[in-house]
Amino acid sequence: MMALLPFSLCLVAFNCFALAKFNHFKDVFNKRPTDQQRLILLSVAWISILLSLLLCVSELQGYGALQFCGFMSLSALIIMIFYSFLVNLTKLFNLLVLLILATSTLFFGLNGL
Repeated sequence: MMALLPFSLCLVAFNCFALAKFNHFKDVFNKRPTDQQRLILLSVAWISILLSLLLCVSELQGYGALQFCGFMSLSALIIMIFYSFLVNLTKLFNLLVLLILATSTLFFGLNGL
């Protein structure tokens, strides 16, 4: 269960990276993102990916970097499939990812660092 938080952070990061692109944002929301929205999405993406790396390395030390690479690869694959083939389900997927992130954060917070 402790690996769910870094994985969900990776999913959020790659989702924000995808939404920061004009075409993906337009496919999902039917409008172009403003410069401020793009900046916020990119900031959230970088913070999420760095938090994921920090959690993986602090949990497994040397093997955490390997786990992080696996999380990144799997997250990129899942995001690529959704934005390439399942664009109409992307909003639902984003909601599910945020729900998983909130649940895993709550679980992580209740069990302590």
